[in-house]
Amino acid sequence: MGLRERKKEQTRTALVDAATRLFTAQGYDKTTVKDIAAAAGVSTRTFFSYFRAKEDVLFAGTDKRLQAIAEAFDTVRADSPAQAVRRLLEHVLTTSDDLSDPDRFAIMFARPELQAQALRRLTAAQRMIAEWLRRTYPDRLDDPLSHAVSGAVVGTLVGTVLGGIERGDPPDELGEHLRRALTLLDGGLRALD
Repeated sequence: MGLRERKKEQTRTALVDAATRLFTAQGYDKTTVKDIAAAAGVSTRTFFSYFRAKEDVLFAGTDKRLQAIAEAFDTVRADSPAQAVRRLLEHVLTTSDDLSDPDRFAIMFARPELQAQALRRLTAAQRMIAEWLRRTYPDRLDDPLSHAVSGAVVGTLVGTVLGGIERGDPPDELGEHLRRALTLLDGGLRALD
């Protein structure tokens, strides 16, 4: 990554971090784009060069995970769908820096309009994974089964994260719960081998 790309990533991270702090401290509704930009030390114009609206800041990590999933499709190689899903998830989880931020998830799932955006992104992830599985393992997975597997993957991740938020799990515990859930999922997916 060159200097320019690092600077852009630093600015993006500063905006996300500032928004999360402000949303937590003063509430989502009371926080403006101007507030977020000022807290990150940039102009509102700069904010809009990174995000369309303030709600998009909350989904920066989700969008990054969707991109990581798409990129991983070209690199994940495995003998079975179960191994491929495990490797895909490991790749995505190691590139995700916001799964340990329960405050952001709590805000996302507390408001109906943000829940709708989250659902749209989750559906996109599920469809991408299903399509990849069907293309990669056409001899083992037809369309309905590839959708069932991708639904199990997305459901496992979402269910584990939401449960952790509801319990108030600290970030390190949430990571451990995700690993345990993936082990359970992996066991179920071995039926495809």
